Amino acid sequence: MNVHSESQPTKDEKRRQILEAALELFSDYGFHGASMAKLAQKANVPVGTIYRHFAGKEELIHALYVEIKRERIAAMLAGYDPEAPLRARFDLFWKNSYAYCIAHPREFKFAEQYAFSPFLKDVGKAIHIDMSVELGRFFGDGYAQGVFKSMPPQILSAIITGSQNALVTRALAGIVTLNPTDQQSVMDACWDAITV
Repeated sequence: MNVHSESQPTKDEKRRQILEAALELFSDYGFHGASMAKLAQKANVPVGTIYRHFAGKEELIHALYVEIKRERIAAMLAGYDPEAPLRARFDLFWKNSYAYCIAHPREFKFAEQYAFSPFLKDVGKAIHIDMSVELGRFFGDGYAQGVFKSMPPQILSAIITGSQNALVTRALAGIVTLNPTDQQSVMDACWDAITV
């Protein structure tokens, strides 16, 4: 039960309301198709309330992206063992990330829009949220063991996430269904793409 159900929503709850409404509108209508007036109506708040939380639409979009990116990383790290062999860590990351995207289609669609949007001036900076300590260590261990190709982790990561995101897009559209055997084959192919 929501402890604030009979009282006014707190500042954090209003911010959450706005972000949830924004996620729905941006996923359904894109960045340009979702006006601040529509957003206020969807979030059930006055337009001025949105501006008390965010300087404008662009700041709101960036904030939502950061939240989604952090959620995806947290989901990816579920059950993570930093002492596990590299391949076992890779498989866990891949499976967890894929499962998160399939279970959160709106978040996935929004993040994809964000990543490829020419509308955002600072997308180049904002898209590279600091890599988590765990992912940094994973790549560091792989380089130290001579397992990974000698490319920056951002490139190796793009090879993995690019193919995974394309696969998620097809799965969400009903074009492919990934059974466990196919999933293992895809993980093998991604692993082969980044290792020597």
